[in-house]
Amino acid sequence: MEKLKFFHYGEKVAIPPNFDTHYLNYLENREKLEIVGNGMVALKDFSGYIGETLYIPRKLKTLLNLESEEEYKKIFNNLFSVISSKLSEDILFQLFPSSVGLSTSSSKPSPIFQLNTLLQYSKTLIFALDRVLKSPHRRLVDEVEYRPFEEISYIDETIFLDHLQNPQNWFRNSPRRPIKVLQYRNLESIDTIENRFIKKFLFELYRLLPKLLRYVEEIPEKKAVINEIISKLENFQQDFPIDKIGNLQFIPYNSQVLLKRAGYRELFTLYTKLKNSFTPSLFEHLDSAISLKDISTIWEYYVISILITKFGKVDRSNFERNLKIGNEIYDRFYIRFQNGIVLKYQHTIYSYSNIPFRPDFYIEYQDKKIVLDAKFRILEENRSDIYKNLHYYRDGLSVDLVLAIVIGNREGGEVYTPDQNRFILQNIDDLFSFRGIGHFAINLKELLK
Repeated sequence: MEKLKFFHYGEKVAIPPNFDTHYLNYLENREKLEIVGNGMVALKDFSGYIGETLYIPRKLKTLLNLESEEEYKKIFNNLFSVISSKLSEDILFQLFPSSVGLSTSSSKPSPIFQLNTLLQYSKTLIFALDRVLKSPHRRLVDEVEYRPFEEISYIDETIFLDHLQNPQNWFRNSPRRPIKVLQYRNLESIDTIENRFIKKFLFELYRLLPKLLRYVEEIPEKKAVINEIISKLENFQQDFPIDKIGNLQFIPYNSQVLLKRAGYRELFTLYTKLKNSFTPSLFEHLDSAISLKDISTIWEYYVISILITKFGKVDRSNFERNLKIGNEIYDRFYIRFQNGIVLKYQHTIYSYSNIPFRPDFYIEYQDKKIVLDAKFRILEENRSDIYKNLHYYRDGLSVDLVLAIVIGNREGGEVYTPDQNRFILQNIDDLFSFRGIGHFAINLKELLK
């Protein structure tokens, strides 16, 4: 039974057996928690599941002031839903036109993007199954059988040779007087290589869908879509003659039926998408973050998805993996959009005194330079620390604007200019209009809708 616990900074909790220690070390390197030994960790900037308990900082309880524990859980689950919908397949193709920055392992595709693919193509899948069921592919099979002499209708070299080699079929030992002769019989068989592919895909979906349900357990509308697919597969299996179809030995990638025939074409395309689910290198830890509901990590991906969506079509991109500073291993990326905006994630930028800085996001557009700092924090309780950090970036890097992306009860923010003016920031799209430092809050309660 899932539980929810609000904790104070530094509070120690026990780690259950078989917990992902690799990911635990990753969280410690990012100062989300501290491993204190004896199976205990001290929670810091962490929100997520440890075992069956969802741990949330007590400061969030004060900020959100939700009515029930179920609403807190819904917010955390819906963050993933928003990320998966914003990072659609079209955007991923823009970001990754080649294999650079992509991991496309057919042996271990990403369940996150498999789920997103099935949600996006659920209607196509259901339509394709109906088409296959109404008009399954068949092939003509030539079977042979012995028939009486008076039923002979066809003779070729094979039949003639068989007759000469089988004197037991002769009357009174004379080949001129046959008793029975080999004949062909044409039958339609549903055991085609394309239907063997359908059978294989069907069983793979049966194994995959229950695993994906756990990601949408708290998102009723998406859970309903997955359950609808499962129900459709069950009906399809009852009506499709699975027991008359053999097992597939290899994928027939050149089959014209799979490439062109309605129903089969859509299923083959969907199979390819699922087996090669796109896993961008910058999302290396997303699956673990979703599984553990590590909200701080998910928050960074959420901000990434917002920026990529708002900045439009991608011109070119570059990704680098497994970079290391001290004990921390990280990735970084560079994206240039067609409108001229350049977005850099985790890039090292040097100050005028040659001191290295590594902001979350560094944006260049025309003659403007902007730093965005993603903080899963409440501004009111951390205002001094957050704004000191903003001054630190602006002075060190001489940028036009430094903006903290924080959480709040409503969307919006403010910017303070060097001449001590204050401006309201209504929309994150307006960030190119100001100089100074400020913050922009994203309303988490929107995720309850």
